[in-house]
Amino acid sequence: MTTADLLIRGGRVVDGTGFASFVADIEVRDGVITRIGHFAGDAKKVIDATGMIVAPGFIDIHTHYDAQAHFEPTMSPSSWHGVTTAMMGNCGFTIAPADSDGVTWLIGMLSRVEGMEVEALTIGVDFAGGTYGDFLDGLEGRVGINLAGYVGHCAVRRLVLGADASLRAATPDEILEMAGHVRAAMQAGAIGFSTSQLDIHADHEGNPVPSNLAEPDEMIALCAVIGEFDHGVVEFLPRSGSAGFDEADRSLLLAMSEASGFKPININPLTLFPGNPEGHRRVLAFVEEAALAGHRIHPMFMINVKGIHFSLDSTFVLDEMPTFRRTLTLPMAERKIALADEANRVAMRAEFADPAGRSLLFGWDEVRVASVNDPALADAVGATVAELAAAKGVDGVDALLDLALADDLETVYVWKRHADPAIWDATKEIIRHPMSMAGSSDGGAHLLTFCGADYTTRTITDSVPEVMTLEQAISRLTLQPARLHGLWDRGVLEPGKAADIVVFDHDELGVDAISLQRDFPADAPRLVFGARGYKAVIVNGEPLFIDGVHTGALPGRILRPTDA
Repeated sequence: MTTADLLIRGGRVVDGTGFASFVADIEVRDGVITRIGHFAGDAKKVIDATGMIVAPGFIDIHTHYDAQAHFEPTMSPSSWHGVTTAMMGNCGFTIAPADSDGVTWLIGMLSRVEGMEVEALTIGVDFAGGTYGDFLDGLEGRVGINLAGYVGHCAVRRLVLGADASLRAATPDEILEMAGHVRAAMQAGAIGFSTSQLDIHADHEGNPVPSNLAEPDEMIALCAVIGEFDHGVVEFLPRSGSAGFDEADRSLLLAMSEASGFKPININPLTLFPGNPEGHRRVLAFVEEAALAGHRIHPMFMINVKGIHFSLDSTFVLDEMPTFRRTLTLPMAERKIALADEANRVAMRAEFADPAGRSLLFGWDEVRVASVNDPALADAVGATVAELAAAKGVDGVDALLDLALADDLETVYVWKRHADPAIWDATKEIIRHPMSMAGSSDGGAHLLTFCGADYTTRTITDSVPEVMTLEQAISRLTLQPARLHGLWDRGVLEPGKAADIVVFDHDELGVDAISLQRDFPADAPRLVFGARGYKAVIVNGEPLFIDGVHTGALPGRILRPTDA
């Protein structure tokens, strides 16, 4: 027998099934696991995993790496945290299918709604337009981890309706044309169809993103295309998720599910929302009841309560309030004038005081000044907006705007939810529910707002053993998302399966403090969480990282269900 390509010796194997772990060696040839057990022999590469955990590579089901994949091939920081496969194209936001003008518009939309630097995307994304299959083809051979992609509703709608995509409902003929593009994407290897209707999603021109204009008949018709295929998943963010879904969204979800042939639907994420303490329970009860009728509707738990950073230079955090959204999408000079205008401020104060229909609810005592650009304003750093308002005898909205304007809109604020035990109690309820999934990183997006790529690491460090065993936690990150998305050769360590493997020291596993990194085109910054304790991240049998250092290899593949 020829020498194996890779041998991982003596690790504690947590194979992804949820069964008890065991100590064993793992042999890899041609990117595939060939043997698990105790055996003699050597290999071209040997990793001593004695005292460490050996598990399937983690699968990150909610990312936006569609753009980053063109200029940062490792998909960090997700890959630093053990991710070997990521699903891109969530929330209905992709840059294909599109013509060349459409790509430019979609990049502008992404820069706003997903918090990406437009200059970095313009320089870094080399997709000039084409079908969704063309987009996937353009990434082959140039990525460090495996990528699978949803075809996004907004791109499809923009391609068919043009500028009207953000203004009106579609005609029956336009819906048929959109369905044709979704069908072509599925035939070319899309893993499914993604869409969203959150009011917080606004484009760079101040309009709702295209999918928000879709009527139920359009949503159902596009899901029906998924029903034509043996594979496929629908990813959807309903408008009323924070309240536990109103009757309209419940009816729409069930109709979309039935139209898709009862394919899985991801509705993510689910957490305890301020102002709606029972919302998550209503969602769990709904999906449980729906399952009895054959629907597979899966909410996503969030184990990492993200700190939200924002500035009035670029943010989506306030976009659910129409005056804020309209003002913060103006050109910079006009924006500053509008933010100082008292008539606008009257409207903003009223909108902030009204929680109706909003998913992001917070008080000014939860928002602190993280940094300022002008040294003369340094005394404000660390203060809450409520404290600034009290000191000046003004409303919190005015305190927020006054400081930002004095700092040329470069003040960075951070919203950190209170360490309320109720949040963790709700998270434990969601984790333990059999319909929930692990997530969500939002990798590749909201680059100066938060970093969620630590969720894979925190699923282990924060929930084991209080909520789950290690074996259960690993299964939530590996086999379960693989099966749900039809990745039958991933997510489990057994002979014949793809050698996507992570090796880590359980005692040393952890997350570094958040930091600012400038490694994107145009020197664009991003917030990242580093990882500790990972010995090796292996993709298709080839080490991508050893002891946190990139090996230089790019062994990832574009995963297409049509290949299976």
